[in-house]
Parts: sequence; C-alpha cells; structure tokens
Amino acid sequence: MRRMAVLLIVVVATALASTAGTAKAGLITGLLGGGCGATAPIFAPWGDWAGYYFAPNGGFESGSAGWTLGGGAAVVTQGNEPWFLAGFGSHALAIPKGGSASINVCYGLTYPGVRFFAAGQGGPATIHVRVYSRSLLGLLSVLDGGTFTTDQKWQPSPKISTLFSALAAPLGTKSMQLQFTVESGTAQIDDLFVDPLLVRS
Repeated sequence: MRRMAVLLIVVVATALASTAGTAKAGLITGLLGGGCGATAPIFAPWGDWAGYYFAPNGGFESGSAGWTLGGGAAVVTQGNEPWFLAGFGSHALAIPKGGSASINVCYGLTYPGVRFFAAGQGGPATIHVRVYSRSLLGLLSVLDGGTFTTDQKWQPSPKISTLFSALAAPLGTKSMQLQFTVESGTAQIDDLFVDPLLVRS
C-alpha cells in the first residue's frame, strides 16, 4: 500500500512538472514568437544545414494568394525551381524591373532569416529584399535585407537576415512583411522558406 502511494506521488509530480514545462514553453513562445511550423534542412544540398519552414503559398501554387503584387509582377506557369523542394509544382513569380511583391510571414526572435530560389528570365536580374515590422508605438522598422544578382539558372538566394526587424518589433509580434523588388532584368522567385536560427553555412 505504501509503495503504491509513493508511486502515485511520483506520477503526480511528474505530470505537474510536465505541465509546468509546457506552460513555460508556451510562455516563451508567446513572448518570442515562433511556433510557425515544422522545419527541415531544405538547403542541405548547398551546405546549409539550418532548418526552414515553408512560407504559406511560398511556391505560388495557389496563384498570388497571400501576396501583394505591383509593377507588373505576376504568377507564371513557365517556371518552377527544378529541385521541387516544396513538393511538385508548376508555378513561380515573375517580377520585371520596377516591380514588387510582398508577403506577411510568421516569425519571432527565434525565426530571424529567410531564403528562396531565384532565376533571371532571359538574362541576369538583380533582386532587392526589404523587411518591414512595427514597434509598440506603431513606428515602422525597415531592414535592408540586401541586393543580389542571379543569372538565368535557378539557384538558392543568399540568407536574408530579418533579426534586426524582429528585435525592433514588440515582444510577441508574430508576423512581418517581406518585400521583393527588382532593380534590373526580370526575376523569377519560387519556394520561400524561413530559417529559425539563421545558422550560417
């Protein structure tokens, strides 16, 4: 009888500890953001072992749903990144010079980077990435994610850090806006992923 009582106490204590741990994890996630989806080392073939989650409609298989397009940007069916890392698809986004595309993605302080596939259409193209988030006072934080040039072959983009925008945003903020603009040529973009830890290769 005594042994059963001790066993019962151990089981209850374990359950309480597990509940407390879950509550603590939930609190941390609530403050830091995150919890955006399952991750996988999508870019491992290119020496990048960080885990990424796939952005909603990041492959444009649902057309422009979730995206804001301008300046002639449009979803096309003539191209798809050839590795099909987000699953089989037949769509990509084409952005001409002066065009833009924006999307809101889930993030937190543990989700500070993004990466995607890009190619030039008919020649090289230069892509500029910006990240927007808002502070507690409603002040807009803009991070220049950088500019890079891609040739006609599909290739992974450089890692685009969104950490400073995350730090400028209020604790618990769960989304930010990514904006892609094209400075020269016509660019194609496909399969947008978010990196939880910004692990550098």
